[in-house]
Amino acid sequence: MTADSPAHTTARVAALTLYPLKSTAGIEVDTLSLDDRGAVGDRRWLLVDPAGEAITARETPRLLTLRPQFATNDRDGALALHAPDLPPCVVPVPDAAAPLRQVTIWGDAVSALDAGDDVAAWCSEAIGRAARLVRLDDGAARPLKPKYAGPLPNAGRRVAFTDGAPLMLLGLASIAHLEERLKAGGQALPMDRRRFRANVWLSHTAPHEEDQWRRITIGRVELGVGSLCLRCVLTTVDPDTQENGAEPLREFAAYRRVPDGVAFGVNATHVAAGTLQVGDAVHIHETRAP
Repeated sequence: MTADSPAHTTARVAALTLYPLKSTAGIEVDTLSLDDRGAVGDRRWLLVDPAGEAITARETPRLLTLRPQFATNDRDGALALHAPDLPPCVVPVPDAAAPLRQVTIWGDAVSALDAGDDVAAWCSEAIGRAARLVRLDDGAARPLKPKYAGPLPNAGRRVAFTDGAPLMLLGLASIAHLEERLKAGGQALPMDRRRFRANVWLSHTAPHEEDQWRRITIGRVELGVGSLCLRCVLTTVDPDTQENGAEPLREFAAYRRVPDGVAFGVNATHVAAGTLQVGDAVHIHETRAP
């Protein structure tokens, strides 16, 4: 297939999710507005340790108990944070006088604004370790790596506090196929999609069909599909109990292994600002070489 001859498929957007504070609970939305970094309101906030290193639910599963809410309609303002046994914490966007910190996420040094001591104390109590809450500085220029851009140019592109890609896509059929494999192996273990933390959930696809895409359009938004999404121990954590087990990583190792690990879902980069909506059709313009 080429970009000049779009192929119409039955694939559609089944659901959309934002994660305002990295590694905490997501928020289901009907639309995603895309700016130059990714989805507006997605991973613009981050918890860091006293040394400025990112804290994630990989090593601190209690992060999953935090539930953020947008306090402004534009999703780009204050947050309200909720945690078990604590009063809500409303966090305004730090102003220009707030301390500017250099924080580190996956080896990238990124400038961020500190949300203050009171918020830090609340967050530390909520997750059970010393933490400070920071918001991405508007001037921060964390670069988009080529592997996430796929066929698109990455020069001059920047991202927020995501693992590296502006967006992550995953087919619901891929999750259903995983559940079938687990059941066939004697484990009736439902795979709640919250384990996989995608932004765009796809319906009407074959299992892992998204792996083959290279250039697509969702609604009116053109995207390049980059690398497969490598998976970590976070997929084994139950989002309700924070308990972890061996699955699905053990099953992934049996059928989703790639040279760098195990993969589930795909990373994607949008060509330009736009809006994705639940129900949008997905058109595949180009697939990967066999």
